[in-house]
Amino acid sequence: MLTNQKNFLYRLYFVASILVFLGLGIGYKIFQIQFLEGEKFRNLAKEKTIKNFIISPKRGNIYSDDGSLLASSSTNYDIYFDAVTVSDKNFNQFVNPLSNALSVKLNKPSIYFKNSLVNAKTLKKRYHLIARNISINVLNDVKRMPLFKMGGIGGGLIIEKKIFREYPLGKIAERTVGYERKNNKNIYVGVGLEHAYGEVLRGKNGSQLMQKISNGKWKPIESSGEIEPKAGLDIVSTINVGFQDIVHHSLLSQLEKFEADHGSVVVMETKTGAIKAISNLGRTSEGKYYEKLNYAVGESHEPGSTFKLMAMIAALEDNVIDSSTLIDTKDGILSFYGSKVRDSKKGGYGKITANDVFKFSSNTGIVDIITKGYSKNPKKFTDRLYNMGLNSTLNLSIKGEGIPKIPDPKDKSWNGLSLPWMAYGYGVSLTPLQTLAFYNAVANGGELLKPVFINKLSSINLINNVSNKIVLNPSICSKETLSKVKLMMESVVNDEGGTAYNIKSDEFKIAGKTGTCQVDYNTDNVQYISTFVGYFPADKPKYSCIVVIHKPNKSKGYYGSTVAAPVFKKIAEKLYSITPQIKSEITWNDVIENKLKNKQLKIEFKNGEIKNIKGKNFNEVLPILENSGFNVDYKGDGLKVKKYNIIKNSNHKKIILELT
Repeated sequence: MLTNQKNFLYRLYFVASILVFLGLGIGYKIFQIQFLEGEKFRNLAKEKTIKNFIISPKRGNIYSDDGSLLASSSTNYDIYFDAVTVSDKNFNQFVNPLSNALSVKLNKPSIYFKNSLVNAKTLKKRYHLIARNISINVLNDVKRMPLFKMGGIGGGLIIEKKIFREYPLGKIAERTVGYERKNNKNIYVGVGLEHAYGEVLRGKNGSQLMQKISNGKWKPIESSGEIEPKAGLDIVSTINVGFQDIVHHSLLSQLEKFEADHGSVVVMETKTGAIKAISNLGRTSEGKYYEKLNYAVGESHEPGSTFKLMAMIAALEDNVIDSSTLIDTKDGILSFYGSKVRDSKKGGYGKITANDVFKFSSNTGIVDIITKGYSKNPKKFTDRLYNMGLNSTLNLSIKGEGIPKIPDPKDKSWNGLSLPWMAYGYGVSLTPLQTLAFYNAVANGGELLKPVFINKLSSINLINNVSNKIVLNPSICSKETLSKVKLMMESVVNDEGGTAYNIKSDEFKIAGKTGTCQVDYNTDNVQYISTFVGYFPADKPKYSCIVVIHKPNKSKGYYGSTVAAPVFKKIAEKLYSITPQIKSEITWNDVIENKLKNKQLKIEFKNGEIKNIKGKNFNEVLPILENSGFNVDYKGDGLKVKKYNIIKNSNHKKIILELT
């Protein structure tokens, strides 16, 4: 019995000891929390119920050059009622007049709002919805209503601001206007003007002290540390809405007609480099088109025959040829290490001038010029291209510019085909905008300009003009060379036989170059890129433009003259009709003169003699003689026909021209 009592006492002492130690531990912990770490836990509790929230500012608007909105931010508000913070006395006194005021402003019955407010008060709701997406004007009226005018605590009014981005033009110029958002790493990403000028459009964040209430909601509370957000600056772009509409629909209709994969068009103001319109449309699996990617800025590809302008300028600058130099296009085929360069015309063009090499877009002609002129020193050719700035990006404000590729003889990939292939636009790579900038330089007296998209940055109190002319290269070549290639570009459109003669206009002159570039040429399914690039009016250039259409349905057409050039003409004629300053620079006399100048030469054949050939230009008489069945040969280095000799008793009619 005594032993059992002792055992019981031992167990009792043991339990009591444990309880004492637990008590001491708890006491120490209470002391530690209350005095040693009290401030830490009080701050932690406060952080979980009260903290500063970042308040986003209103993003700046983007305008077109005439003030039309391309992108804008609209602010709407949601209003809630905190039934807990409002005293019963104030609620009972003002619930009826508040319900009546809400009924008038929000177009719902007064009883609807009274029942809603009474229900929220009864259930002690902390975040009871009153209305969504109201304007600032309606909000200001709500803030003056009975009860709500007492503010967030006394009146229970909770206001949430929401900012929406709107794009009035919809899908038109969507990729150029662009977007900007934060990724999961809290870094801004985006495309177009929205991202390029995101830093000025965003403005500066503000902050608002908020208190956590029921259901994880946060309610704004008044604080002296509140910081108002600063709205972003507006930007005024160079885009013209009218031009943009014309460009978009002209491109769209041609893409649909030829069932092409994608395409782009850019219109640039010649003297400033301002981009007046830019459209990029890609095809969906359903055959519809939308602004898929900014191809004009980002897609670098082989330009094909449009690169012949660059090659021709190099040859003229280095005195390899003159515009009147006669070039033998052979039979329309040149061979290099087993690979062939072919002209689109079977049998070639015979012996023609360098000017006609460009006009007819003879591949063999331009390759013959470049290989004979530079085969011993190909670096001289590439250095000339580099000197013109073709190997450098345009450093555009819009992100994602494609990198140009101009091969160098020092490259490991350089081989015997590199030089001849470069001559007519293969093995090199440029974006449509880089090609356009170069052609624009020819129109602009040799001055290579950076394409610009922005005219002004502005806010309520500030307007900053952004320089809309940035010179990348003051002179791509000599004035003498410019005058020669300008005539070549005019002949492409305005002279019969030119590759773009089909888009000749009777109202004004167009200058430019067609391009028909093969892609996927190492496969069994060769595709094409159809291009036309140039400027208008040719005499006094106002705008330059490029049209690039990728992979048209080959059964419907694929040549640059057929697919791309008509889009250029449609755009040029529409812009001409709506732009008074273009018309004012061209008189009716100019039109008449151009018509007379381009009137086809007629040669009279009579009794075995040719009556009116002497003194005529070789370029004019050559196609007429060939079309009349003559096999034409020549002597002399000039271009004017001094005399001629018809060889008789031959299986073929042959004529020898003596040139002076």
